[in-house]
Amino acid sequence: MDEEVIIVYLDKSEKITKFISESETIFNKRIELIRLMEKDNILWKEAQKLSKIWYNIKFNGAKYNNELYKKYLHYDKLL
Repeated sequence: MDEEVIIVYLDKSEKITKFISESETIFNKRIELIRLMEKDNILWKEAQKLSKIWYNIKFNGAKYNNELYKKYLHYDKLL
């Protein structure tokens, strides 16, 4: 079962879902990715969405439009 985790993002408590299929290592990488977006002042809703897209591209081979893929590449390169 997926697990809800509370993190502080831009000085607010936010819930993030740790997927049942996600290892601790991968989840921690996704948190690291979110921290990079926090430095860029990306709103929580967008950061959470992009972290799910990152996960789906990186580990599930999902395909997205060019705009989202460019965002994925930008942040994935920073990890």
